[in-house]
Amino acid sequence: MKKSWLQSNRISGVLVVAGALILSGCSSSSDSAGGSAAGIRKGLPANCSEATPKIGVALPNLSNPYYVEMKKGVEEAATAAGFEAIISIADDDIAQQQSQIDSFIQSGVCAVYLNAIGGEPGAQFAIALSKAGIPVFAVNVFVDVAAVEAAGGSVIQQLGADQAGGGTLSGEQALKVLGADAKLVAGIVGVPGNLTTQLRDDSFAAALMKNPNAKVMQTVDSQVKPDVAQKVTAEMLLGNPKMNVIFADTGPGVVGALLAIKELKREKTVALFGFCAAISAVPEISGAYKGCVGQEPKVYGSKTIEQIKLYITGTDVEKTLLVATPVFNQGDSVPANVIG
Repeated sequence: MKKSWLQSNRISGVLVVAGALILSGCSSSSDSAGGSAAGIRKGLPANCSEATPKIGVALPNLSNPYYVEMKKGVEEAATAAGFEAIISIADDDIAQQQSQIDSFIQSGVCAVYLNAIGGEPGAQFAIALSKAGIPVFAVNVFVDVAAVEAAGGSVIQQLGADQAGGGTLSGEQALKVLGADAKLVAGIVGVPGNLTTQLRDDSFAAALMKNPNAKVMQTVDSQVKPDVAQKVTAEMLLGNPKMNVIFADTGPGVVGALLAIKELKREKTVALFGFCAAISAVPEISGAYKGCVGQEPKVYGSKTIEQIKLYITGTDVEKTLLVATPVFNQGDSVPANVIG
């Protein structure tokens, strides 16, 4: 996620041009045969009328257990729906993900399941895909739909966790555990510039600030990597000796923040809240780790494939579909498929 937007922007125009050049290759069966195949929405790529339509699936990485779970949901649902899922893993490289999107365009897949590395490049991907006639379903990392539409593109649906709601729930959880009027000095282990995590951070801060004695001091960049999160959290705590609350807006961020708290021996003075870490990394909510809100990436994967099936067979789907985040406290068992 540290890849420069300038790097991706240099070749984003190529994708749009490529999409336009092959638009005719993605024409629908209705254009080529004078009508759509039975049960298939008009105007879709010809591949949608094949016996086994291909769904291009763009995922950021498989180093994060979150995307491993999501991939499972996609694969299971695709098989059940009669699709072939063409899964591409970008290894957190924006240029590589752009190349994979370009490949989907060139092969004329029926639809694309887009979990972009970031919101800005995701918008460019959506523009290129939709201009090539390929329906786009943005998952997990939402894009600026207004910007996409202003450029002549479209997004059929955005689906994922209720990010703002999750941040609010986490802030309310902190107030319940620590006290509605306690003196709180908070820091955020986040991912600045990412729309999804920014929603979590802003809503957490707003909920926490309902306590007149609370203030949020700083946000540091975890890059969604435990080792980076550990380093920047330690630096933040050393620079703010009175800090007693940390909100980590991703599971890897929670892992790194917890390691930093233990490293500095501040388990009794710092309370950690966030989006749940994978239980393979943090088996239980205990000590400084006071609670978390969860995401269910496998559910998002399977549900999006179901939504694609509905759409291509003629059923209109919601433009935005948010899934509520469950809350877990110390003493609760967090299911293995719940990951921040």
